Amino acid sequence: MLDNHAVAGLVGMPEAIDALQAAFADLAEGKAEVLGRQRIDCGGVKLSTMGGLWPAAGFAAIKSYLTVNGQFSFSTTGWDTDANQVLFTMTGDELTRLRTPALAGLVTRQTVGQGGKLAVFGAGQQGRAHVEALHPQHRFNSIAVVDTADVSAWCAEAAQRLQCPVRQTNSDEAIADADLVLTTSRSKTPVFDGVALKAGATLVAMGSSLPTGRELDDATLRRASRVVVEWRPQSLHEAGEVVLGLASGALDADCIIDLPALYRQQGPWRQSSSDIIVFKSVGIGLSDAAVARLIWQRWLAQQRGTKKNHLPGGFWAGEVSA
Repeated sequence: MLDNHAVAGLVGMPEAIDALQAAFADLAEGKAEVLGRQRIDCGGVKLSTMGGLWPAAGFAAIKSYLTVNGQFSFSTTGWDTDANQVLFTMTGDELTRLRTPALAGLVTRQTVGQGGKLAVFGAGQQGRAHVEALHPQHRFNSIAVVDTADVSAWCAEAAQRLQCPVRQTNSDEAIADADLVLTTSRSKTPVFDGVALKAGATLVAMGSSLPTGRELDDATLRRASRVVVEWRPQSLHEAGEVVLGLASGALDADCIIDLPALYRQQGPWRQSSSDIIVFKSVGIGLSDAAVARLIWQRWLAQQRGTKKNHLPGGFWAGEVSA
């Protein structure tokens, strides 16, 4: 049983991105499979599950999470598919905090160069995690932050730590000349005007996994040369930008491509330097499986030779509250 404290800091962002790349490459070749998200709702409480089967790596995982009053509680169970054995149960906050920015990094590794400007909409836990993850990969010249709350203190602290100007501003100023636009808000309506986007910009929309909400407007979708999604069967039903964009006519279905298709080389990530590329993420279970497997391997390596953590019938690490 692994809690957030036990697994925090075990895995770095570059290796998490590498794990995701390996999983999607195997998914493209039929060596992995995705269990799409299932949701049930009763009395205002939601229970969701999703999973990934990766026999090529000898691993499978199911992630479950409860949503109460807009707050999430995550748990992931991992199996050894060769031994048909449960390996662990992991509280999933650290896993989600790592997996989601790693997905963004997987795409920006292919579509965003060094330097330039990052615009961030939403400076909550995920927004901050994305800044921390993406800046070392791209070494931005400046970071503009948009949030409904006053996050200027965090911006000042981040600027000092990252050695990069980080400033809270409004949406128009943030979008101006931005090379990468990241949205991690909980907004159900568009957070900026896509007309103002710079040619060649990459957009990463991570904030919503509901078909009724979207952070990107029709203008953005009309200008996009390509809309990349994780896994087409799930995104066509869950991704608000996709669902609503197709319904309004702003998005052409031929512009949508998923990561397995890209790894099958059914098209380039970017055809020209002026293309606007959108990555719309809703989160899929194979991503959680790939990163959970990596965390588990690192935890085992850390615990080798520590007898107090090896108990009959399994492992225990950290403190789990009732």
